[in-house]
Amino acid sequence: MRRRNALPEVAAPEVVDPATLRIVSRVGPFSNVIRPFTIDAAQKLCFVNVNDLLGFEVGDLRTGRMLHRVEVTGFTKGTVKRHGCPSHGIGLTPDERELWLADGANSALHIFDARRMPPRQVASVKLRDQPGWITFSLDGRHAYPSTGEVIDTKTRQIVATLTDEVGRAVQSEKVVEVVFAAGKAVRAGDQFGIGRRK
Repeated sequence: MRRRNALPEVAAPEVVDPATLRIVSRVGPFSNVIRPFTIDAAQKLCFVNVNDLLGFEVGDLRTGRMLHRVEVTGFTKGTVKRHGCPSHGIGLTPDERELWLADGANSALHIFDARRMPPRQVASVKLRDQPGWITFSLDGRHAYPSTGEVIDTKTRQIVATLTDEVGRAVQSEKVVEVVFAAGKAVRAGDQFGIGRRK
C-alpha cells in the first residue's frame, strides 16, 4: 500500500492518446522514478531525469525500450535545495542539436551533443543558483534556466540576468515565450524544452 501523495514506485511512464485518453504505450522501465523529461519533435526519443541521477536516461518512444543512461562527468552529486534529485530540468535546443541538463548541487547546466547517441557531454555553464528547469527561446538563440540567467546558446555565455524593480534576482521555472502581432498572440513556446526540428 502506498502512502498518500507518495511518488509512484514504477519508472515506466505511459503514453496517452489525448483524443481518447487511452494508454497507447509505455516506455521503460527507467532506473528510478521519473522527473522532468523532454521529447524530440518526431516523438521518437524521450530524455528523462530520474531520481538519484546526475544525468539522464534516453527512451525510445516507438519500441518502448530504455536505450541509454548518461551520467555527467567531472562533477559530483551533492545536496540540492529543491526537488530532491540531482538533475531536475532537461531540454532540447529547438534545432535538437544539443541537450541542456540542470545540475542543482553544482549550480550548473551541462550541455550534450544530441546529434549522436548516446549524447556526449561537451560543455558546462556555471549559474548563480541551483537550477530546477531549462527552456529555450523559439528561435533557439537563448536558453533560460530557472535561475534567471539568459544564455546565448551559440557562445554559451550569460548575456543577461533577470532582476526585479529593486535589483533582486528573479527566478522562475515557468518561463514561456509568447509572440504578439497586431495585439494578438500568434505563436507560443513552451516551458518544457521540447525539440522543434522539422
